Amino acid sequence: MVEALTRGRPTGVRGIAISCAIAAGWLLAQTGGAAAHSPLLSCFDNDDGTVTCEAGYSDGASSAGQTVRVREASNRLILESVFGSDGTFSFKKPEVSFVVEFIGDSSHFVSFDGEDLAK
Repeated sequence: MVEALTRGRPTGVRGIAISCAIAAGWLLAQTGGAAAHSPLLSCFDNDDGTVTCEAGYSDGASSAGQTVRVREASNRLILESVFGSDGTFSFKKPEVSFVVEFIGDSSHFVSFDGEDLAK
């Protein structure tokens, strides 16, 4: 029976190595790969009329130099800039409802609703 199941397949150490490689490839495919990362964005009310947002990636990669936009809830652009070398960006708190957008690249985008500000 065992011979029928293994006929034509490598056995021994080579067979185990091939099986492990296949299993590892399947696992990486299911989890999105070890190098995958997701954008993160948090914003805080500084209680002085300004807001500070911190951005980065779940794997620790920096957001420095990447685009940040502040839009009215109606989608009108209020301002556009880039995150600083420390991954933060501060701006005057708009008088209207707003959304902050972190645009990393075409596949990395996250937004933060100004209504969710923490003090």
